[in-house]
Amino acid sequence: MQSKLLEFWIDVNLPPALAVWLQDEFKVNAKFFKELGLAAVSDFEVFKLASKRLNTIIITTKDYDFVLFGEELSAPPKILYLNTGNISNKELKKIVLNSFKNVIRIFSQTNQTIVEITK
Repeated sequence: MQSKLLEFWIDVNLPPALAVWLQDEFKVNAKFFKELGLAAVSDFEVFKLASKRLNTIIITTKDYDFVLFGEELSAPPKILYLNTGNISNKELKKIVLNSFKNVIRIFSQTNQTIVEITK
C-alpha cells in the first residue's frame, strides 16, 4: 500500500492544524474529524465507518478507545495512537516529525494495524 493511498483521520482531541501540517510536511491525505462530519459521532461509529474503507484509513488519536476497538475486533482501520499525554502543539509536532516517516513505512509495508507514538 502506497502512502498516498493512506488517509489519516485526525480525532477531535487533537489540534485541527495537525491535518494541514501532515499534508504539507509529508504529502499524505489527512482530514480532521470535524471536516469529515464526525465531530459528534461516537468513537465506535467512527471506527465502523473507517473500517468500510478497504484498510486505507488511519485513525490518528490520543483516545485509547480506538486501540481497544482495534485489538478486540482485529480488523481495519489502522490506528495511530499518540500516547503523549497533555503536551503543547509544538511538542506534539516535534514528536510526530521524528516518527512519522517510520509510521508511514509501517502502515504501507506491513500488516501492523496499530502504531503507538510516545513522548
